[in-house]
Amino acid sequence: MLFALLQTKFEHKRRSGRSQEQTMASKKALAMQPGKKICMTLLPQDIVELILVRLPVSTLLRCHGVCKQWDGIIRDPQFAMAHIQCAPRRPLFFFQGENLVHLLYPSEAILFDEAWSPSKWVVPVIEPDDFLCASCNGLICLYSDKSTIKIANLATGECMHLVKPVRNSKTDHFSYYSFGFHPVTKQYKVMHFLRDEHLHVGTSFSIIQVYTLGDEKWRDVRTPQALSLRCVERSGVVNVDGAMYWLTEDEESVWKHAVVTFDLSEELFQWLQLPAVDPANYVLGDPDQWLITEIDSNVSVSYYETGKLHIWTIDSKIEQSWSQKYNIRLSMLEVPGPHWICGDKIILHDFNKNLYFYELMGKNSEIESSKLVKQLRFSPRNNMQCFMFVKSLVRLDAFRKAGVVRRPKRREGWKLKKWEVWMDRLHRLENHCRNVHDMKHKIYENADKMGMEINLDLQQTPDLDSSLRLINWLEYRRVMNNTTGAAHNKESHVADQGTSSSAVGISGS
Repeated sequence: MLFALLQTKFEHKRRSGRSQEQTMASKKALAMQPGKKICMTLLPQDIVELILVRLPVSTLLRCHGVCKQWDGIIRDPQFAMAHIQCAPRRPLFFFQGENLVHLLYPSEAILFDEAWSPSKWVVPVIEPDDFLCASCNGLICLYSDKSTIKIANLATGECMHLVKPVRNSKTDHFSYYSFGFHPVTKQYKVMHFLRDEHLHVGTSFSIIQVYTLGDEKWRDVRTPQALSLRCVERSGVVNVDGAMYWLTEDEESVWKHAVVTFDLSEELFQWLQLPAVDPANYVLGDPDQWLITEIDSNVSVSYYETGKLHIWTIDSKIEQSWSQKYNIRLSMLEVPGPHWICGDKIILHDFNKNLYFYELMGKNSEIESSKLVKQLRFSPRNNMQCFMFVKSLVRLDAFRKAGVVRRPKRREGWKLKKWEVWMDRLHRLENHCRNVHDMKHKIYENADKMGMEINLDLQQTPDLDSSLRLINWLEYRRVMNNTTGAAHNKESHVADQGTSSSAVGISGS
């Protein structure tokens, strides 16, 4: 109701150019509703902010033009941070681009809404060959084979291209990049773990290259000792309370692993020992079964052993104390990284590429197959990641000095130039498959006429829509509708030609 009243204020100002008689009539109409007039003229700004901060980003982006007051509030960085604190954090699933069985599958992202349903929200800034490195305050860090790293806001469509480090490793990988935020300094930083090409056969790093958004160059920060790059690539990096956390190998500890923290403000390192437990209570098998994650804004680690997942959450970095959060029996299920717990639900997938969530009822839980809620099937894709994401108003033009800030002119991702190139490759591949299929079919027919028996392993003609299998359902529906519409138009055209031919035949007779 208040939102409607505030919009009425803008409408009243817009009509101020009317004649004096119309203006007087409007004033009389307002006088008949004194309650509404008071709400519009005397509503304090802090009340307006409390109303706006609870609205979704899509609505706030349309409220810029209501009045200067609203525009100033929505553009305020402090309001953007307050909105992040109120906005729900939802799982964002990312599927890497792959070439499987001679079929191209682009990089895709899908966001789950508050009802845990796949959202039909289009993600236009993710290109078909992008890799998602990290998510922070509604901004994501994207890696590709190009010479730049892309920071993008999925809600506003803004994206910033940053030049990759000058001393870039020839064997660079998207998992060597991460992205985080410090709540006190308000700085966003991109991190690049520079691979040691000659030390330990390239499985470690001794330098972290850091780029602060708003600066003009990368800086080198040397680590106290060589750290395991293999752990970073396998388990990932999480950002909690202004620090980055990741696992590294530690041969002196019982678990053969430790947690490294990197403070984004002081840029100092600290080592945290993993939970001190009695090894007799656990089967100390493969030390690579350790994973790091974030649960409810707390750093957490997990250890997997033969159908069981043990999860601890850190209580104090100073005392290096941990408390056990969950003991979960998983059976034949696995968790995606780097995030797999959202609220009271755990995200799982099986070997058949089915994605589920399961509600955890307490510290000790056993996954019951009958209570698994299936979300989608991502076969034939193999690589999937899950990040916690929040739609935000964080503006990238504040860091314009750091790189080129762009906002797509066309918000439909499949119309971007990069997607057109990808679709052209897909069509050429489809045409090649169809040509091969037709050639085999003709050989089979000729052999049958000659009384010869051959086995060409003839398969069904590949279909564009079924082979594409878009994860983004909204775009899939659009492609299907376009295909159906084209087929309908073709049938109508053929029918019109048939009618015209019949008319010509009658006339000739």
